[in-house]
This record gives sequence, structure tokens and C-alpha cells, in this order.
Amino acid sequence: MVRGFTEQERNVIRQQLIAVGKQLFSEFGVKKTSIAQLTSAVGIAQGSFYQFFESKEVLFFDILEMEEADIKNKILLKYDHDNITRQEFKEMLLYGLNLIDQNPFIKRVFQGESMEHLVRKLPPERLPQHAEKDEWVLSPLIHKWQENNHMVHHSTQTITATLRGFYMILLHKKEIGEELYVDAVDLLAECLATGLIKEST
Repeated sequence: MVRGFTEQERNVIRQQLIAVGKQLFSEFGVKKTSIAQLTSAVGIAQGSFYQFFESKEVLFFDILEMEEADIKNKILLKYDHDNITRQEFKEMLLYGLNLIDQNPFIKRVFQGESMEHLVRKLPPERLPQHAEKDEWVLSPLIHKWQENNHMVHHSTQTITATLRGFYMILLHKKEIGEELYVDAVDLLAECLATGLIKEST
């Protein structure tokens, strides 16, 4: 029989599962990490896991959203200005890409197997909700730059989807070719900056 936990115990165990999950998922990926590994590391019965998360994929995605939120906050702190130049926007794109590339947990998502597995296993509403969060986080910046006539007037959804598409390039590093990747990313960031940011001539 699965034992119950006090509210304090639940909070502690949930945070422990998140910490252990981040470590194991970073090392092994979501497919190769078992619920038994997660619960054993925390010291609870395997069946107790489902009192905290619907599945290991939901735990993985919760951690992913936390890690992404941390990266977005770093970007916002660095580039939340009333005005933005094309060069600064390009630097912002490359800064975000570098933060992702240095994060072992998020890099797991950009190894196609983890992404495909998540899409199959997550509740269907999670990915649309995730996209809406992206728009909510970035919309103040986008609106500010548009109001100050520094960014083209496309919808927030379109611009957010475009930026998301830029970061998806990490999924295709091998197809692009390691020897061309850095130059290709730099050129793509420059093209996006030119297409999205207005500068007086």
C-alpha cells in the first residue's frame, strides 16, 4: 500500500525528485531513466512517484520549463531595453543559444530522440501551453520594441514562433555539419536581426 505524506514531506520529496531528475535526465536522457532510479535516489516506494508526477515525462517537462525560465530571465535581464539595435538583437539570439548549449539538461531535449519521446508521451495539452508561456514571457519586450518602432509589426505569435524556430537549429547540428554550424548560426542570427529589427538609415 502506498503511504501518504504530510504537506511538508510532499514539498520536500517533490523538490528532491526535481533535483534527482535533473541529474539523471541530464546524464541518461528521459527514455533511459527509470522511475525506480528516481524513487530509489529519493528513498520512496516506486508507486509513490505517482503522488507527485503523472509520469517521468511530466517530471522531465516540468524541469525543462524551469530551466528554460531561468534562461529567459537571464536574456530579459541583459536585453530588456526600450531600444534595440540589429547588432544587439543578433547578440541576444546567440547569447540565448549559448546558454542552451551550455545547459546539459536542455541539450538532452535537442537530441531528437528525447524530443520525439516527449511528444508521444506528454499529455496533449502540455505543448500548446508551453508555446503560450513563450508568448507571455516575450510579449512585453516585443510590444515595447514595436511601440518604439524598433521591431517590425508582425503578431507576437509569429515572432515568437520565428525565434523558437531559430533555437530549433540545435536539433540539426549534425545535418548542417559541425564545420559549418557556427558560421551558419551566425549568419542566420544576422538575417533574423535584419528582418525583424528596424534601424534608421
